[in-house]
Amino acid sequence: MSLLYAFKQSVLDLGRGEAKVKAKPLTVGDEALDRSASGLDRRASERSVMFWLLSDRALFLVVGSDPDDHAFRIPYEAIAEMSLDYDETATFLPWYIRIGLAPEGPGAITKVEAGNMPGNPLGTRPPVAVTDEERQMLARGEIIPLAGFGACPKRFRSALERRMELAGRPLSITGEEAADRLSRSSKGRTR
Repeated sequence: MSLLYAFKQSVLDLGRGEAKVKAKPLTVGDEALDRSASGLDRRASERSVMFWLLSDRALFLVVGSDPDDHAFRIPYEAIAEMSLDYDETATFLPWYIRIGLAPEGPGAITKVEAGNMPGNPLGTRPPVAVTDEERQMLARGEIIPLAGFGACPKRFRSALERRMELAGRPLSITGEEAADRLSRSSKGRTR
């Protein structure tokens, strides 16, 4: 892996903490963010930085792009389909992640509105449900990208599989055997 890609991966790993802070106001009750993946909408540019965070009830999609950051809580039942495809020839962000959202139907998608609370400059506004029009725009990828290249640890993939299965939503993962094989062989070389 080139030095530039190693640096970018380190920055993405550090950004996960900030993404969790941005998504935290969207959690419901005792919901906790317990798995995450990070990446970019393109491998070779930084137009949008993407974080996929999981709880037991929802996928949180945090996307940073100049000049805005967006954070959405998407209940699993609002996901029409999701796919993860592994590219064993890629040395940087080898997973291609695509989310298809249902433009209408079950699962209220929420977001945190931009800005601070009046009288409390350090506070964040409470989450609000996206409107029907915003949901349709989101489903078409007009607000944020719904696909990107990422680093998806095995624990993230396993948790996502379980949660999508429980929600009865289709998830396609291709190339997992190659990813696991490569992971095992690189661990063997470091010992």
